[in-house]
Amino acid sequence: MGRIENPQVCVVTPTKNRPDRLIRAMASVKAQVGVASRHIVLGDNCRFLADPRNVEKLRGRFPEATIHNVRRSDLADVPEEELEYVVGRLAHLRNRGIEMADAEYVAHLDDDNVFHPTHLRSLMDVLWTNPAAQAAHSWRRLLTREGVELIPDGEDPWYGEPAKRAQSYERLRALGIFEPGSCVMRDTLRVGDQIRGVDTSELLVRSSLHERIPFPTRFSREQRRLGYTEDLAFSRELVRQEVPVLCSRQATVDYYMGGHSNSRAFVELRDARLDNQ
Repeated sequence: MGRIENPQVCVVTPTKNRPDRLIRAMASVKAQVGVASRHIVLGDNCRFLADPRNVEKLRGRFPEATIHNVRRSDLADVPEEELEYVVGRLAHLRNRGIEMADAEYVAHLDDDNVFHPTHLRSLMDVLWTNPAAQAAHSWRRLLTREGVELIPDGEDPWYGEPAKRAQSYERLRALGIFEPGSCVMRDTLRVGDQIRGVDTSELLVRSSLHERIPFPTRFSREQRRLGYTEDLAFSRELVRQEVPVLCSRQATVDYYMGGHSNSRAFVELRDARLDNQ
């Protein structure tokens, strides 16, 4: 089967008041090779995007981008309980971006992460050579906020209980997700009967699948207590519905630590290492 030349992909990015990181993320979408990418940027009631001068500058630099600031009034039909939880609100923004996408493929990029230039093309090739697959994902490189490789030797920075992070790391190392001495996280949807989930920025999804399976927007009190994220909820839905998902086995996303899902763990891990130096 031949290789698609310059397939069209829409990339969805929610953002809120992080202009420097957003510009870095948008530049990485613009730099993609082997695809024709459109970028849909949705502000979460974002002060930066509320200023039309800022939007005009972004559109001048990134003409392929559609930029829209979503205010609370734009989500008047959404139950307040879903909007008050930041993860539920992000899921609504992602779903709105998916609805705006006009390409056969949809990718996702958080505003504090970066695609390598071949990211979308490598995932596209996985889907093109495996027509039954409905989504594909990459691996990611873990970096500090300053862009230095973060090698989480001996500790899982996402595990909520500090005393058990070493145990969690060892379990994930045995599964091949962590590798000693490496900053690459080899994410997988499922290992045996364990659902792991993949980060949103690693995903490329056929639009037809997203029409059927959007990001879940409702989270119970227990899920909130456990720190459920919208990408974990989406991953669980893919597994539940037995959707064929493949991995490129390439680390084509730079994942900057210190974001919503890992900020507390990252600070604790960093401070502990500084104390031991």
